[in-house]
Amino acid sequence: MYLYAGSVVAERVVSPVFIGRGEELSALAAALDTAVGQGPAVALVAGEAGIGKSRLLAEFARSLGPAVRVVEGACAELGSDGLPYAPFVTVLRRLIRVEGVLPGPYRQLARWFPELGEAGDAEGGKHRLFEEVLTLVERVAADQPLVVSIEDLHWADAATRELLGFLARNLTQTGVLLAITYRPPETGDGRLGPLLSELGRRPRTTTLRLDRLDRQGVGRQLAAILGAEPDTAAVRRVHERSDGNPLFVEALARAGERTPDSLRDLLLHGPRSLPGPARGLLGIASVAGGRVGHRLLAQVAGQDGAELDTLLRELVDRGLLVTAGDGYDFRHALIRQAVYEDLLPGERARLHACYAGALRDSGAHAELAAHAYAAGDRGPALSAAYLAASQARRSYAYEEQVRLLDQVLELWDPRARLGADRIDVLTGAAEACMLSGDYARGVEYASAGLAAVDERREPERAAQLLEHRGRLRHRLEATGVADWERALELVPATSDGVQRGRLLGVLAMGLLPETDRARELFAEALAIGRRTGDATVTVRGLLGVGSLTRDLGMLAQARTLAARLDGHDLLMTVPMYEATLHTKAGDQHHAIEAARDGIRHARRYGLGRSRGAELARFAGYSLILAGAWDEASALLEESLQEDPPPLPRQALRALDGYLALLRGDLARAAAAAADVEHPGDGGLFPRYRLLCLLAVAQGDHERAGLLLDRALADPALTRIYSSDARPVLVAGALAQRSRLTHGDGADLRKRVAKRQAELAAADATLGVDGPLDRAWQIMLHALIEDDGWDHVADAWRDLRQPYELALSLFHGARAALAADDRAGATARLRQAARLAEDLGAAPLAREIALLGRPRPAQDKLTEREHDVLRLIAEGLSNRQIAARLHISPSTAGVHVSHILSKLGATTRTEAAVIAHRQQLVHKRQVGD
Repeated sequence: MYLYAGSVVAERVVSPVFIGRGEELSALAAALDTAVGQGPAVALVAGEAGIGKSRLLAEFARSLGPAVRVVEGACAELGSDGLPYAPFVTVLRRLIRVEGVLPGPYRQLARWFPELGEAGDAEGGKHRLFEEVLTLVERVAADQPLVVSIEDLHWADAATRELLGFLARNLTQTGVLLAITYRPPETGDGRLGPLLSELGRRPRTTTLRLDRLDRQGVGRQLAAILGAEPDTAAVRRVHERSDGNPLFVEALARAGERTPDSLRDLLLHGPRSLPGPARGLLGIASVAGGRVGHRLLAQVAGQDGAELDTLLRELVDRGLLVTAGDGYDFRHALIRQAVYEDLLPGERARLHACYAGALRDSGAHAELAAHAYAAGDRGPALSAAYLAASQARRSYAYEEQVRLLDQVLELWDPRARLGADRIDVLTGAAEACMLSGDYARGVEYASAGLAAVDERREPERAAQLLEHRGRLRHRLEATGVADWERALELVPATSDGVQRGRLLGVLAMGLLPETDRARELFAEALAIGRRTGDATVTVRGLLGVGSLTRDLGMLAQARTLAARLDGHDLLMTVPMYEATLHTKAGDQHHAIEAARDGIRHARRYGLGRSRGAELARFAGYSLILAGAWDEASALLEESLQEDPPPLPRQALRALDGYLALLRGDLARAAAAAADVEHPGDGGLFPRYRLLCLLAVAQGDHERAGLLLDRALADPALTRIYSSDARPVLVAGALAQRSRLTHGDGADLRKRVAKRQAELAAADATLGVDGPLDRAWQIMLHALIEDDGWDHVADAWRDLRQPYELALSLFHGARAALAADDRAGATARLRQAARLAEDLGAAPLAREIALLGRPRPAQDKLTEREHDVLRLIAEGLSNRQIAARLHISPSTAGVHVSHILSKLGATTRTEAAVIAHRQQLVHKRQVGD
């Protein structure tokens, strides 16, 4: 958790919103505990401007309550050596109000505060003054703990620093904490060094350095500012521009690309106060766009040697530039942007041209392209951008490659000698988008290429663009088959070349789980791959045939071949197939291992946002099944921070919501459900499980029923793998059982029976896709028939899936109680409770505890409850019971709830069974 600081007052930051810094708050609380228990203590809080030092101390003070007295003072930025004793004047005035005007040794302080009496002479003034301040602080602290807060010590005058050091050395009264904020010495003039060293060596000193926010922290801050969750792209953009500084984050929250006016004056305060030569050099550095090497800066500035070093030293000492390797960078990206925007348009163009000239033969194509483009020099910008795009591709920087190729297309000149035409550039851009995860944009590039190519004259080129567009569409919305089939029409059937083999492989992958045709295509692709020796075609064939025959040996061959394809997309495809087979087999350990291996490859080769996110779905699902919920949560959150493409994002959100639901975090589950309820053309059938179970958890059984209707009517039910479909049917069956628990009447039982029959019919249309799928089917049948729970528990125990095992034991215990097998129920509940507690499955743990409560004796039922129970046993609804007994339906409902609680029953039907078995039903007539 983080805090952030908001509005600027005299360069100090105060915010009405506090988001966190939990560890730092705890450290300050511990420092105060030390001061109270052991002796006076010091807490040093360091951090750059806007990082939240003041806000942290303000929240710390607020958290203490009236039991601790807090007095605050701040140093003022007045010239080179601030106002003498400025913070202590404020602190002492407040302490005097507490202490009151009493006789005491305050004759030097009386010079500042006449109400203390007659002032003494100046002899020994400073020493006596310090002693009097010490006495006053200790006298106030003797009554209750005291926090003396001194802010902005970097602006302190020498006298203030000396007095602070004196207090730290001489305080003896327990309960005093000196809490001090400052900017690290490297951003100032270094005068703090000796005092900080002295304070840091003291035995009861706590030092905290507030770091910039990571991307996740920026996201939380933006959510607090905007009142809604920001999209991942916005979080990434603001994090990059702000460098994680909370003050800058707030200023950028609703800003466009330009530096907000509210921030510009603050950012330019330092640069505009510079002497002319230093300010000019800072402007030159801003045009570099980021880090700039010393030689390049010297060349563009037209100066070197001692004069340049002097100017650079001033910029570094003032905290505007920092050294970075053999060059320099701005301390904050926003300072650079503000300085750059402060230049005149002509200055910017001239300096960009100077940089372009200096970089002409450097091989730094990306930097040359940027400067030539900004200078309006289109020819060199075009050539450099094309060469830079090739460099980006070789370094796996696919997003950068797309940006550069987009610039190439903008600057396109058919006379340029690039060794490629416009269709080549569009093809390369489409492929780069596929690797970067920008699938929608890639479809646009591929479509533009197809519009420009002549299919009759260049069928292979058109087929390549169709292959790319099909893969992009498949990853975007699972609709790439038509493009691949058209591409195959352009490649003659008599051709047994690599291109045909590649198309056969991707088409077969897209047809799954339509196994019959896919099997033929995979086999043909494998034959072509082996005949031509092409590793990519062979790998696709091995993956397809191996997955359909569940031959892990073929997948191992595919892995070996793919390992030779350094950086190829297939390096990530192989782990997906391996993880899928292991998951279906119930071997979650190896599924997780395979998926994590793929994620490592994806991140290594710049594919973390695209293929890495897809692999995270496999790993996250298996981690949930294996009961490693903390790992699953961390992985899902980390992957979502990568701003994945729509389909993998929705799949990750659905998993995150499902896990939140199992843990009892309904707010998080509901937020995820809202994101995935309408997934678009690509579909996401497993989302129905989250949506249906969330509705049940929210007590909305009508909505759960409507969602189940939608799932059963969805054509995807019979088109996807049964192992993805059947958990949705299980969720529907759980919803029906919950409805029986909370509802009443014969009509409801008929509706539930009808819905259970529909679930059974849907189940009958599905095959069984491995041991995991078989376990889901066994559980579904048990939920429908309310029988066979020991068989279900055995299935989940064999697969080592703790949550499903605990859920099965719970339902088995409920059935045992209905059969009056209290001992059997107790044994099952004990196991289930242990599993639920270990997992952190709070809702299930509550249900288990409720069911396991000792059942009260039957004589605890009141006479009226006996009457109601008899009518429950007859199958009457609450409204019918009310009419028979001449009471209101709500009163009848209260009686029913009391009866279920006293009998330990979870449903009205179960209560009726217990009533008959234990002969609790009165024979006399009730009602009219």
